[in-house]
Amino acid sequence: MPTWNLNGYVTLLERAGYHVDVLLNEKVSVSFLTTSLSKYDAIILRTDYFHYEGFNYYCTGEPVNSKTRTTFAAQISVQELQVNGFCLGFSLIFLQHNYPAGSLKPGLVFVVASDSTVLASPFLTGGSSAFLGYETTFGLGWGRLDAISIKLLKYLSEKSSVRDSIAKLFSYLTAGHGITSKLPPIYYAGNGNFKL
Repeated sequence: MPTWNLNGYVTLLERAGYHVDVLLNEKVSVSFLTTSLSKYDAIILRTDYFHYEGFNYYCTGEPVNSKTRTTFAAQISVQELQVNGFCLGFSLIFLQHNYPAGSLKPGLVFVVASDSTVLASPFLTGGSSAFLGYETTFGLGWGRLDAISIKLLKYLSEKSSVRDSIAKLFSYLTAGHGITSKLPPIYYAGNGNFKL
């Protein structure tokens, strides 16, 4: 699913003083996810997901073809990876296996995906300071998650803490849409006082 406003994410991170690497599509390979997340102290992972046999799987950019199941058979057999009709996805087991305690840099992980709260534990155990994600099924289409995520990132880039940024976003959304609006609930775990 194309990003609704990629520049919105990049500009805010650059204003906060970060050098931003943007990896799209095939560049978000299993190889990259296996070895490279530990290089970053701010990770924004925007992806679709699917549910299979009790697990959520989050799409990689790995091409899906006739060889995918064979290539990743060992990881599929232990539920680290799974293939559906449109993507090869990774599970929390994949993260736990590849990023044990202390292997990630302290910092922020923001997963812009539906039902992404299950990824909080492996990222925090791996060493991240704070985790942001979404608690409900809410598709990436129409840019709704992007618009909300970019607004939250705006508050974070202004040096508000994770907790304060969520409060500011909630205030902004309810002022414009009312308390009963059907917007995806944002979840955080870890250090609520963390700032970019």
